[in-house]
Amino acid sequence: MRRTVTIVAAAALMLTACTLPAGSAEPTSTSEATTTTVIESPHPSASRALMPFDACDDLLDWTIEHALERVGPYGLDGYGAYPVFAEFSDVAGALDSAGGRVSEEQSALPNAVKSGVIGTNLQEAGVDEPDLVKTDGRRIVTVSGSTLFVLTIDGDRLTLEGSIDLGFWTQDLFLDGDRVIAIADGGYDAVPFREDVIGTDGISAPVYTSVLTVAEIDISDVDDPVLARTLRIDGRYVSSRMVDGSVRLVVSSGPTGFAWAYPEGGGLRAEREAEEKNREIIENSTIENWLPYFIVTDHEGRDQVVDEGTLLACDRTHRPDEFSGFTTLSLVTLDASVLDIADSTGVFADGDIVYSSDDATYVATTRWQDPILFERGERPEGVETKIHKFALSPSGADYRASGAVPGYMLSQWSMSEYDGYLRVASTDSPQWWDGPESESMVTVLDTVGDELVEVGSVDGLGRGERIYSVRFFADRGYVVTFRQVDPLYVIDLSDPKDPTVEGELKIPGYSAYLHPIDGDHLLGIGQDADLDGRALGLQASLFDVSDPDDPERTDRFTMKDAQSELEWDHHAFLHDPSSGLTVFPYQRWDESKNGPPPTGALVLTVTDDGIRKAGIISHDQKGSGWWMPIRRTLLIDGNLITVSDGGVMVSDADTLDTLDWVGF
Repeated sequence: MRRTVTIVAAAALMLTACTLPAGSAEPTSTSEATTTTVIESPHPSASRALMPFDACDDLLDWTIEHALERVGPYGLDGYGAYPVFAEFSDVAGALDSAGGRVSEEQSALPNAVKSGVIGTNLQEAGVDEPDLVKTDGRRIVTVSGSTLFVLTIDGDRLTLEGSIDLGFWTQDLFLDGDRVIAIADGGYDAVPFREDVIGTDGISAPVYTSVLTVAEIDISDVDDPVLARTLRIDGRYVSSRMVDGSVRLVVSSGPTGFAWAYPEGGGLRAEREAEEKNREIIENSTIENWLPYFIVTDHEGRDQVVDEGTLLACDRTHRPDEFSGFTTLSLVTLDASVLDIADSTGVFADGDIVYSSDDATYVATTRWQDPILFERGERPEGVETKIHKFALSPSGADYRASGAVPGYMLSQWSMSEYDGYLRVASTDSPQWWDGPESESMVTVLDTVGDELVEVGSVDGLGRGERIYSVRFFADRGYVVTFRQVDPLYVIDLSDPKDPTVEGELKIPGYSAYLHPIDGDHLLGIGQDADLDGRALGLQASLFDVSDPDDPERTDRFTMKDAQSELEWDHHAFLHDPSSGLTVFPYQRWDESKNGPPPTGALVLTVTDDGIRKAGIISHDQKGSGWWMPIRRTLLIDGNLITVSDGGVMVSDADTLDTLDWVGF
């Protein structure tokens, strides 16, 4: 049935997927004036609270109205299916048959410590994060490529019990009792070619849309892991967390199911006719075009679809006061016992960074800026990162409030909830910007009604630099900025309405990851650098912050011409507070044969007395001269377990002697 809506703006506006999220047109930057050209952002603010739709008719009217303002001769740019080259059609088919492919890619001490077991390095105690290896102290599950391996450990002996090819590559696993949850980071669902619209130069009609795949694997029989269920959702996987067996998925989805018309030949007439056809397609659209769809398949016995439908109910979907795109951001709660959707709520907004406490999930996104502006020396003013808060309960989640902070956030570590307040660290220039005008700040937000309201802030951190690492710990924050030297700032957050900089330490290099050793000491892992800011190699720094007004670096360890995965993925870190044992992977870019193996795990002892090198563990392939990069480390009952794509090794945590090895 054709629907008629009122058009409130006659001018058509072509937007790309990246420019659709809205930001603030009001200046919020506190940078000093420079000769750099400043331009005002044309996008309206979307930081105010979101409003739910009363019914599906309201949602459909809203989306159609805004889509008619933006549709053109090639459809809605950036949304729905995308064109691919015809010669890649066999790849698209392979992805579909595989069920979707993916690309590889706190308490005082929040590590998962239980009965002598240290597993995934977590930001918040009790809030589990997905990773490529998980353990309960008896079983170890890990992935290499698309294969899930199940091992058991008894003392210092490993046994490879079973494995299963998941059909997609992943590095995101949860272990809950006898089930493993594997989440594919993205993926694509192939759509048949439309031969009637195949164009020239080997370009076909749109043929694929992004699909998230979640698989539940039963490992009750460790010898024979079985794929029990799969959940597939239209959209892009953003992140996930697990609390008390309930998995929370954050999914970003665009409109689907549109078979757009395209100009038949060149010229204005062909484009006008195609646009008219696309306007009719928009007018005839349904809820299923605008909200993501899901399918649950039970694989026990035989493959059978047991549930499917629209992921979001209309009255559980919210929109901003000002239009900010057709992307829906969904927070999905999966049942604690089976892979069923227990609850889902969503907003018409996008999301990139996820932080979660045990009772709230925050999703943040920064409006995209065209890099050409920076190439021309133009820096958009008033850039904001929008933050949406969802309150968690055992049965699901509810949209709670929205707000914004100035500038750009680095990662999930940029956010931390404490005593009901959200502390956020941000920089007013993006990571690729190297101008002298940038500065960083810490903003404190409080939930007031349905808004995240700024109640305090401190700015002026690292002028001309950007944030490289952040760590919030109780009522104190630590921020590292860098350009040529590394200022470590100590922030007093005891009064959330009046945060202040207590102390500052400037040293060469920078820390990309910060970890509290105890209440008075902080370990930083990153890069040593010369006075010009050129990286020299891996560096571990021990900071004494017992006097916050005068932080000191009391010891350091360096490895020339090396880097660590820990610099961009905190899951690669292990620290045992009882012994000081500290382990993380490294890779050397020096190709000479002098020095340690080119890749391995660096083992340190880090206590308040200093940093001592204990040794190196490497996974060399039986004297072949080929070393597999170690990705993760576990500690189980005094044994150090290191994991690579080549296999799993058990070493004595005291002597580092190899006790057992299982190769994949």
